This record gives sequence, structure tokens and C-alpha cells, in this order.
Amino acid sequence: MDIRLGNSDNRLIQALIEHWWPTMDTFLFPYAEIGVMPLDFTMLTSFSIDRYLTHVPYDDAWSVLSNVKQLLPNIDSSLIKSGNVSISHLRTYLTIAADREDDITIARTFILFTMGHLWFQMANDTVPLGYLAAVADLDSAAQYDWGSAILASLCHGLDTTVTTRGTITGFVLLLTYWFYEYCRVGHPIVKEDVKFLAYLHLSAWERGNRRKTNDQATNLFILGRYHIDYHTVETITWEPWLDFAVSEKQDVLTAKLLSHKRIPLQVLNGNCKYYLGDRC
Repeated sequence: MDIRLGNSDNRLIQALIEHWWPTMDTFLFPYAEIGVMPLDFTMLTSFSIDRYLTHVPYDDAWSVLSNVKQLLPNIDSSLIKSGNVSISHLRTYLTIAADREDDITIARTFILFTMGHLWFQMANDTVPLGYLAAVADLDSAAQYDWGSAILASLCHGLDTTVTTRGTITGFVLLLTYWFYEYCRVGHPIVKEDVKFLAYLHLSAWERGNRRKTNDQATNLFILGRYHIDYHTVETITWEPWLDFAVSEKQDVLTAKLLSHKRIPLQVLNGNCKYYLGDRC
């Protein structure tokens, strides 16, 4: 198993993945079955689930060089490998001063970069050019169901890793923060007043609000494995979002409702669907 995130939480993520149950798309711990529910996802990221009816599009036609150059004018055929473009090439659009006047290209590239580097992370630091379909029309992009697509990609990446023992893909970084909310292992928030106001909740871990319990990846892995194995039902925070100030926002209420149902989530560039339901 290979996790390429460039941070010391990789070993904790590895410990979590060992308990992923592809049949139910949940983590099967010795004491309980817990899944990343729509409510967890929305609270952590502020992405709505099922608010918009339009799926995030994907189209392999954007792998053709003549099409790609319409949106990424500096690209050439040597930079396209198997229909993918490297993350490093996308960075050039975000750093070269001469290109700063082209705001539309920069905006498209930034979204594409975020898709490939974070939300739909690939195993080889590349981005499928088919994702350009999602950023070709920026006005339409705001009306896509991004939350469902990102959550589906995370489940798909976990399933693939467990069944093939390959490199995990998707928004795997989310797992460390999700696990902290339920089990209080990882990066504790120092300023408790920030915790109940932050939405997206990931912002609560900004510099100055958090600290590491241990800077050694190996020790964090051991600590995480210990807590995974020796927690009890009584020590789990089963409703981590109960007292949050944003708990009555419409997107949060919708995510809470969906968390008690079985709903389809479609992977961005495939036909696989994953159904989430109540945790046991």
C-alpha cells in the first residue's frame, strides 16, 4: 500500500485503511462500524450533497490536444501521457507572472489543479484531461454536485486500495480530520471557541489553532493503531456535530437527512455507485 500525501499522517491513514470494508463502504473497527457520512463530509468541507442535480461532467474528448489547447494554451503533446497531464505543468499557469492577465485560464487551472491534487487525487501526480469538461464553462461549474462526486471518489479509492493493495486515490486527507472528530486522535484543536464556529470545519486546523500530538510518523501510526484497537463504544463521539453553530444551515440539514438513507453516489469518470446508510 502506498499513500503519497507528503505529511506525517500517512501512517495513521494506513492504519484506518486496514479496517475499510468495501462491501458496506464503512470502517469496521473491533467495537463499531463507522462510515464517512454525508453529514461528516459536509461539516468538514462545506460541500453540499445532492443540492444540485447536475453531475460533475467527465469527457475523454478533452484528451485530444487540439481541444486541450483551448483551455491550456501552453500545453504540447509531450506533456500528455495516457490522457493525463502532470500536476507540475498545471503549477506553471499559477506561478508564471506573464500569464497573470488571463484570469479565466488561471481560474480553470486552479480548479483542475485542486481536483487532481486534492479532491480526486491520482496515484501518479497527474490529472485526467477528461476533467476539463468540468471547468470548460465556469458558470455551470458552480451548479455541479461536487460533494457527491468527491465523496464517491474517496469511497472508490478506498475500495480499490483494499482490493488491489495499490496506491490510494481520492480525498484521503479528509480521513485524519474525520477520525479525530469521532475518536480524538490526531491533531487536537487548541482554540475550542474556533471549533464550534468553523464551517467548513477543516479551517479549524489552520496554523495557530492546532498542534501535533507527536511529530514522529511512526509513533503517530502506533498511537492511531492503539486507539483503533482499544476504543470502546462508550468512548466514541457519536454525534460530533451536535452543538455546532451551523447545525441549522440548509445544506447541513440536508446532509443529516441523507445520512440516514441509502443514496447513490457516482464516481466522476465511471459508472460505479456507492450507497451510504446509517452506521451501526
